[in-house]
Amino acid sequence: MASKINQKVKENYDFYSSLLSERKSIFSEVIEINETGNNENTLSKQEVLKHKSIPDKMVLIVDVKYNNHRFFQFKLRYKEYIPQPFFRFDSDGDTHRNRIDGVPLSEQSITTPHFHQYNNDGVEIAFKTDKLINEKECKALEDINLCIAHFFQVSNTRLNNEDYPSVKISSDKLAFSFKDDDPNQNVTFP
Repeated sequence: MASKINQKVKENYDFYSSLLSERKSIFSEVIEINETGNNENTLSKQEVLKHKSIPDKMVLIVDVKYNNHRFFQFKLRYKEYIPQPFFRFDSDGDTHRNRIDGVPLSEQSITTPHFHQYNNDGVEIAFKTDKLINEKECKALEDINLCIAHFFQVSNTRLNNEDYPSVKISSDKLAFSFKDDDPNQNVTFP
């Protein structure tokens, strides 16, 4: 059984491929993330991108979890084409299952971090780049600024010539993970 098919992507995969592969430009040197997103546990920022083949607005969306700044997403969206992002990166979260006919079950599971894009059948699939497969490089990409450069390389997005923007997280909430463990457990006080 295959996954849900996006008919617009399937019917005009060449256009989808050009959205993804052709050069996109961003104009902000620093992406400052300080607004609450659609989910109140997330900080979010949208930046306008320019793409030579489309006159309308394409956007980059950067989402970061309040309580875990290593949990972030980068999304490319062109609402005039399809309402949901057409390309995405997830640093953390659930494992994605590529439900594609003919692919063995053992090869369908893609853990995070991973990218999402559509294949020529209009099915959204997750995949890992070589850098995400390499343990050391994947560990380095937990840094949001290193990872956005990787996202921009894969999606052919640039600032000026070959530069990438930096990400600055400005929030009134701290990124602490809290555990229910009692640090004084098993400690005897005199």
